[in-house]
Amino acid sequence: MHFQKRIREEKQCRIDLYMIEEIRASKALTKSGIPLTDFTVNPYVGCTIGCKYCFARFIGSFKYCHGRWGRDVQVRKNIVSLLRKEITSHPKRGVFLSTACDPYQHIEEKYEITREILRILISHRIPVLVMSKSALVRRDIDLLRASEGEARVLITVTTDIDDVRKILEPGSSSFEERLETIDMLIANGIEVGAFVGPVLPMNATRVAFELSKRVEEVQIDPMNYTFQIRGIYREFGWQRWLSTEAYENVREEFSRLLHVD
Repeated sequence: MHFQKRIREEKQCRIDLYMIEEIRASKALTKSGIPLTDFTVNPYVGCTIGCKYCFARFIGSFKYCHGRWGRDVQVRKNIVSLLRKEITSHPKRGVFLSTACDPYQHIEEKYEITREILRILISHRIPVLVMSKSALVRRDIDLLRASEGEARVLITVTTDIDDVRKILEPGSSSFEERLETIDMLIANGIEVGAFVGPVLPMNATRVAFELSKRVEEVQIDPMNYTFQIRGIYREFGWQRWLSTEAYENVREEFSRLLHVD
């Protein structure tokens, strides 16, 4: 009991660090602009994981909030009720969680909006693609198992160097936690893959080896919108990692052990 109380208090302490505003959305499902899927649902505007390189800082709804990325989040409180209405006329096309935030960011522990969205999509046999760099996705293994193959999870893996992670993805799960998450999903019969993007400073040999023990292929992407992190890279001496050569070297290393898309 004391252990569970401590966990609850620690979660609440983390949540209290953020500036949270509850808002009303006008719709739940929107057309996706990425090739992975046709539609997307974004339960939150903003993201507590706070990746310094994220395009959603300046593309999409967050840019109109005038908030601080990583701290200020708007919660679309009515999005579940909207989805229940919209799903009745949805054309059974795939849905992505999510394009403009991590669906399993910290405040999801409190609000559980992603869990309810997942429950609705799975109950209507809608194909779902979940992408996250958070170990919180483990919480919903019961729903993912119930999808009977309709739900697929991509775990984002960007670096194995913890100092890099803490600077560029301060609210994310560690490399080890992400590998453990992949292992747990596989053990529960859930289709899971790895998305290596953007490529951050890493030990590419180690990352490729660890992933090759778990998955057969990976999707890999370079750093886009480098203007956001160029100063950080300069400060820590990581400039070479912004070069095309460094990215191609990582791809080559991964290609030795995995199919790279």
